[in-house]
Amino acid sequence: MLISMRRIVSAVLLVLVTTTLIAQSSDPVALANEYYRQGELEKAQEQYKKLARNKRNVVRIHDNYFKLLLTIQDFEGAEKYVKNVLKQFPENYLYEIDLGIVYQAQQKDEAADKYFDSIIRKVAKKARDKRKTNDIRVLAQTFFEKNLREKALLTYQKGREALNRPSLFSLELANAYRLMNKKQLMIKEYLTFSKSQPQNLNYVKNSFQRVLKEPADLDTLEMILYDFIQEAEGEPIYNEMLIWTHLQQKNFAAALRQAYALDSRNKAQKSEEGQPQRKKRNDGENIINVGLIAYRNADYKTAEKAFNYIIRDYPDSPSSRLAQKYVLLSEEEVVKSSYPVDTAAVRELIAKYEAFKGQSRDLFTALDAQRRKALLHAFYLNEIPESIEILTDLVSQPVGKHRIIAESKMDLADIYLLDKQPWESILLYAQVERMFKDEPLGYEAKLKSAKLSYFKGEFELAQGHLDILKLATSREIANDALNLSILIKNNTVFDSTDLVMQEYANVELMLFQNQKQEALTALDEMVEKYAQHSIVDEVYFLKAKTYRELGEPGKAIEALNKINESFYFEILGDDALFLTAVIHEDDLKDAEKSMELYTELLNKYPGSIFVSEARKRFRELRGDF
Repeated sequence: MLISMRRIVSAVLLVLVTTTLIAQSSDPVALANEYYRQGELEKAQEQYKKLARNKRNVVRIHDNYFKLLLTIQDFEGAEKYVKNVLKQFPENYLYEIDLGIVYQAQQKDEAADKYFDSIIRKVAKKARDKRKTNDIRVLAQTFFEKNLREKALLTYQKGREALNRPSLFSLELANAYRLMNKKQLMIKEYLTFSKSQPQNLNYVKNSFQRVLKEPADLDTLEMILYDFIQEAEGEPIYNEMLIWTHLQQKNFAAALRQAYALDSRNKAQKSEEGQPQRKKRNDGENIINVGLIAYRNADYKTAEKAFNYIIRDYPDSPSSRLAQKYVLLSEEEVVKSSYPVDTAAVRELIAKYEAFKGQSRDLFTALDAQRRKALLHAFYLNEIPESIEILTDLVSQPVGKHRIIAESKMDLADIYLLDKQPWESILLYAQVERMFKDEPLGYEAKLKSAKLSYFKGEFELAQGHLDILKLATSREIANDALNLSILIKNNTVFDSTDLVMQEYANVELMLFQNQKQEALTALDEMVEKYAQHSIVDEVYFLKAKTYRELGEPGKAIEALNKINESFYFEILGDDALFLTAVIHEDDLKDAEKSMELYTELLNKYPGSIFVSEARKRFRELRGDF
């Protein structure tokens, strides 16, 4: 049976080989190409030479035959062959360019250059006379395919001149410069394209986002945009692009200034054109967008300015109500991050939330305002009973499964923990986790449960939760879970009793419960007892944050400098240096020192997550914007 199968296979192979040979013998082009592929160049050349006598064969043999002649350095034969082909196909750019390539192969670079330029001039003149652009594109693309990129660029440029259309071929040139990594020229052509084709502005933005990945690239784009704005005054497309550029740089203040300018220009234009000054749905759209992006990126001061502008200038706009909500959210974040927290400002904010709630036509917006009031009462005024009362009323609202109710339950659980009632907290976290299983809110509740286990010293249980959360779909939750997991692992691996980690967790609970002075005393004791322990940099960092919240920036810097000097190589090295710079800038108003520290961070920790923010702050202090 085995012998029979072998015979069948051999017979099949014989048939296939025979069929192939028959096919090749009946198609001389296929036979010549096969010789070429097999490296039998003499046989291939002999066949191609015969075939080249027939015009119909040229298209099928040209690429291989031309490469073969260059490979064997038969330049005379190659030149003769191409010139003969050009007699048969006088308008074919591919063959014309190949003749120039023959000159190059013979190192007749000057002759090749002149010849290529003559082709370009001829095609440009033809395009001008016929008012057609397709020949220009075909020639340039052919140059590119032949790796003659500079000639391709020249083709587009000469085509522009011939047709007297400065923006012609801007997209083709932009893509060409992108491939050649000539970023400045690429940027200019994309900007030219965006002016001639404003409907494709998003395409240009997406292209920039893919290519301009380094901060220096965005700086270059910014500088070029300023030049374009000066040259084309009143062209809004470049102002829009500049706003986008500042947003990519996370320079939200500069983006807002450009949005103001663009909005003022739009108002003036409407007034000149005699258009009615009624408020439209898209009025202030750029400013709203900048405000929302700034808010999401924690630049709350800029966000607050943007939303106040909308409230003031567009009170009848549909965006006005959204602005009223976000101006309060932004103001809240500014108040909470000003150290020490001004309790009078907190009470004023509570009153504003109450007024906003009363004016709101949307139930859930009103409930959210109520919830935020409760948190301010609890965490910034230590008015826990008032907060519990507000939130208890809120979670009893008959609105079913809704985000606001779930968040309020988690807030109530936090406040019970603040009030030293952890068992109530556990129950509420569990309710939210069950209700929103495998959803972001459920993961958030699980993270809070893990943190509560951590506070209680149940590190194994906390790690079990954290291991699940590290895979959560929300990046923020996953990062928080990872950071807490690393903290526990790093500081329990060599301590079988978990005593040091328990003390540190106790301090974090004190701080959560607003017992700052007691926490500082405990942190000082830890420094004395565990000077050689791996947790000591965490202790100093926590001390620094606590002193800053108490309005003592000098003591905060003193604690941070312990890390900057002795633990800069640890995981908190860049965190400590960045916070030191921020305190010098925001709290001590020492611009010179903060610039020095931002520069040190950029050089010392180039891979830090704080690099972008440090660079932005440095440029603002230097007065670049």
